[in-house]
Amino acid sequence: MAFHEECLDRAKAVWEAMRSHPFLRETAECRIPDAVFANWLQQDYLFVRGGVRFIATLVGRAPDHLAPKLASAIPALEAELELFARMAAEKQIRLENLTMAPTCHAYVQFLLATAHAASFEEAFTLLYGAEKAYWDSWRWVREHLAGQSPWQPFIERWSGEEFRQWVDWLEITVDELAEEVSPSLRSRMTDIFWLTAHYELRFWEMAYRGETWAI
Repeated sequence: MAFHEECLDRAKAVWEAMRSHPFLRETAECRIPDAVFANWLQQDYLFVRGGVRFIATLVGRAPDHLAPKLASAIPALEAELELFARMAAEKQIRLENLTMAPTCHAYVQFLLATAHAASFEEAFTLLYGAEKAYWDSWRWVREHLAGQSPWQPFIERWSGEEFRQWVDWLEITVDELAEEVSPSLRSRMTDIFWLTAHYELRFWEMAYRGETWAI
């Protein structure tokens, strides 16, 4: 079993819950409330801004042969931020003076803490897990799409060929990294993937149900 298959097997239950979440199902059915999708858009916008810092840290720690490809993710994330801004303007969704919801805040802190304090291999596994989750989630939406969605640009962004090629590279690379590490580090890498899967599920839940700070 390849390392990525080992990760997906361990996280199978949460992965299935993630892909069958009502947020994705209602998006595919073109009946998700605008306010619910707007909540996701605002929080994911904040998350991607944190993701830029995560990738920048990862590039600085990467082996020379991986750094250029990882660095190419920064312009891709900047393009995502531009997409968020364009869609927010079109749908009259505010992006100024936003506050991270608790789950978004925790996930971003998990990104940054892992990038700075864990091994490069663990941080790379987090990146693979997050991107694989988006590929699987948005591909599911595209495969089950009932019609032309008002949010079509997001669906196409994360279910298209360019993003598939990126996730494929991450998958091949994380398998290669896992082959070179100790059993204990390999185990920690699977732990990181499992946690990432849970954060991805919680992010859909946060967007769908709404989430605020207690006080």
